[in-house]
Amino acid sequence: MLKLALRLFGHHRAAAVATGLVALVGMALVVAMTALLGTGLSGGTAPADRGFLTQFPLILGGWVVAIVVFAMVSTIGVTLAARSGEIGGLRLIGAAPRQIRVLVSMETLAITAVAALPGLGLGYLLGLLLLTGVRSAGLTAPSTSFAPGIVLPLVGVAVVLLAGVLAAWIGSRGPARRSPVEEESGPRRVRSARPRRIAAIVLLAVGFGSASAVLALPADSIATTGMTGPAVVLCSIGFAILAPELIAAANRIVGRLSRGAKNAEAHLAGVNLRAAPERARPIVTFLTLLVGVSAGTLAMQGIENQHSVAGSTAEVLASINYLVVVLISLFMAIALTNNLVAAIGDRRTEFATLSLIGSTVRQVRGVLLRETAAATLLAIVVAVVGSVVAVLPFSIVKTGSPAAAFGVWPFVGSAVFGGGVALAVTYVAGARVIRSAAVSGHRA
Repeated sequence: MLKLALRLFGHHRAAAVATGLVALVGMALVVAMTALLGTGLSGGTAPADRGFLTQFPLILGGWVVAIVVFAMVSTIGVTLAARSGEIGGLRLIGAAPRQIRVLVSMETLAITAVAALPGLGLGYLLGLLLLTGVRSAGLTAPSTSFAPGIVLPLVGVAVVLLAGVLAAWIGSRGPARRSPVEEESGPRRVRSARPRRIAAIVLLAVGFGSASAVLALPADSIATTGMTGPAVVLCSIGFAILAPELIAAANRIVGRLSRGAKNAEAHLAGVNLRAAPERARPIVTFLTLLVGVSAGTLAMQGIENQHSVAGSTAEVLASINYLVVVLISLFMAIALTNNLVAAIGDRRTEFATLSLIGSTVRQVRGVLLRETAAATLLAIVVAVVGSVVAVLPFSIVKTGSPAAAFGVWPFVGSAVFGGGVALAVTYVAGARVIRSAAVSGHRA
């Protein structure tokens, strides 16, 4: 089975690269957190610094692991969509759904294992840089040195390996169970979507519940930040999981508004989104998480900066939010880029067909950019609404008013960054694939 898994993945290098990059960056982040935890538990660490150097990586590490698992599930889902013919062929020759899922899990384990050594090295380096930054900010004593050991970083590697297998097992459930000879009926699609919707509802309920519980806490409690931060992450993941439902709802609204559109590119983009909404799913999924987490965390930071006591423990803890935003935003930007490039590459045949019927490269690129812009706008709106609702109780407790939760700059900055990444990647990758498809189409 392992030999077959490696052989099949060798024929899908784009899928291997996409999965490997997400695993590599995720592993570096997790190893960095375990390296800081090892430093906090080291005997040479100043006693006054141990509390911070253990609590910080445990809190942030939990967020990182959750986001890594979610990113890998989504990435594997995108790559498997391009392998539907291969999976259907395996089903036709007798492979059971469980065998398909085991095969995909072993493929993912092999790719993640390849990323283990470089991920371990990058994690050590990132952990050292984080400790240096924390020390330079005066949050730890100058005498505290980087002492991660080897056991905890290896535990971090093992966690990501297990997360990869779990993500593959979850992400391959739908493709493995899909019939290779029949179209899915409506009730079957509803049943297959039910576990995903239930998971999203649970995450949203826990997230908004954690955010609302802050109302019962005093304003100077560290728990206000400790509960609102995870609430923002959970709510963002919950909305990201609901990407197919969000896209379907948006398509119904946009379809009614754009029936009389005279622009051919806009019309075709709308038709594409309605006919194949799964193409927009990677953008909505990753952009919702990127913008939601970064906007919500930056909004929390702005409120904390304005209303915390200088030098307090709450202020020190809140200052870490900037680091959280940078790490998670970079990771999600890489995952978004990965999945966009893979999704655009899978449409090469479609672009070649459009070229053969007379569409120019500029027109096809215009259609693709409009599809991305529509998905980007949807993700930004949902992410901003979710983060505002999650931060509202925090604002009320800290300031006595919900007004601070509506600060413009955290949301504008996050939206510009996320939207800019999506559109830039679409423009660059789309131009390359469309030109290549046009040339091959005319040669054929």
